[in-house]
Amino acid sequence: MTCRGLLIAAWLVTAGPTGCKDTGWRPSGSAEVVLSEIKMGGAASVAKRIDSDESFGRSVMNGIATGDSAWLDVADQLTPASAAAEASLSIALASALLRSPARVLAVLGPKYSVEDVCGIPFLKPESTLVASYHDEAVAALSRVDTATLITVRDACHTALDEARAIRLERIDPSYLIKNKPIAPPRRVRRKPAKAQQLVTPHDTSSPR
Repeated sequence: MTCRGLLIAAWLVTAGPTGCKDTGWRPSGSAEVVLSEIKMGGAASVAKRIDSDESFGRSVMNGIATGDSAWLDVADQLTPASAAAEASLSIALASALLRSPARVLAVLGPKYSVEDVCGIPFLKPESTLVASYHDEAVAALSRVDTATLITVRDACHTALDEARAIRLERIDPSYLIKNKPIAPPRRVRRKPAKAQQLVTPHDTSSPR
């Protein structure tokens, strides 16, 4: 499977939950089958198959993008065997973030960095898609209140905000200007008037 083909497959997987039409693709296998393959043949063997078998790779990406707990277990056990697979898995996890934010946050770490997954990693999205995904992802993160996930949740929120600003500026600088929040007018504080001092006239008359 070519790098371009794998990345395009992952992009099509994630187009649906971010406001585009559903492609109709669905995982052709089950997460349990893939987990069984990992147990029997090892995670490295399955990771290599994602690169070599386009249909299998597409099915895995579709499955992870659903946010299903079993498919996220697959992602957690896999270590991407190529840069293309790593990028595609980040895209699939970014899609899953909208559906299962807590489960996705729990997977983030050395293999899947917060910056990659929460950095709106979709391929060449339009400005409206970036803004829409950002808002949906932030709303999903707001539902996460598990104490052990607060730090990674806040880091993901920060990465989303930064990625939104950078991507929108690259795609359409005018979008940021048109949609920039209007700051409330600043209240001018008036300095309190100084109290007038009563000056006693100096007695210039000489004593007689």
